[in-house]
Amino acid sequence: MAYDNWWQKGINGDQEMEDSHKEAWENVISLLNPNDVENKQILDFGCNQGGFLRVLYDQLPYQSAYGIDLAKKAIAVANERVGDYPITYRATGDALALEQSFDTVISTSVLYLIEDLAAHFQMIAQVLKEEGTYYASFADQSQNPSFDYMEAQINQYGATKMQNKTLTEVVNQLLAQDFSVELIKEYTDSIYDVTNYQEFYRSVDDYILSLDSSYLIKAKKRRKGK
Repeated sequence: MAYDNWWQKGINGDQEMEDSHKEAWENVISLLNPNDVENKQILDFGCNQGGFLRVLYDQLPYQSAYGIDLAKKAIAVANERVGDYPITYRATGDALALEQSFDTVISTSVLYLIEDLAAHFQMIAQVLKEEGTYYASFADQSQNPSFDYMEAQINQYGATKMQNKTLTEVVNQLLAQDFSVELIKEYTDSIYDVTNYQEFYRSVDDYILSLDSSYLIKAKKRRKGK
């Protein structure tokens, strides 16, 4: 179901969300294998205003990319900002509708909003080329003492509801679609900036637990017959 903007807090929620995600984008990019991006065809699933693909291209130039999202106004902003980047933005959540295949699919801070992971991973497998790669950031919040508080905030202001998925559930659903799966620790810095922890967490400890439970999932589509 399409909507205008995903983050509906304040007068410019999606822009504020984009600004708050920029540091995380840089971290994700640092963990990507450049061989999976450079000169390749890329899909950003859940791109919102499209900023990640532009930052990615500046650091690891790819051949071409699509960014898709259900937020119609966010996609309009993405198209206003695309400039000369080799990116096409579409307001859809259906990757199959693009009628394209991709070397690499990336999603950042999206999996925790997807109710039917089996259907999602099946779709991703269908648009990936043989031995293509799906990178997805994910934090297992199921055992976090602040889960209820976080869920209430996201469900109040987000256009889609937060799902309570475990890391094991996510990995098992990927394995069921015949992906091989690696987990890359997303946060390894010894310094934690806790200035804004209260936005989604009741305590600093809960915020740190969330960071320590965050992974960049690298799922590789296996070659048929392997």
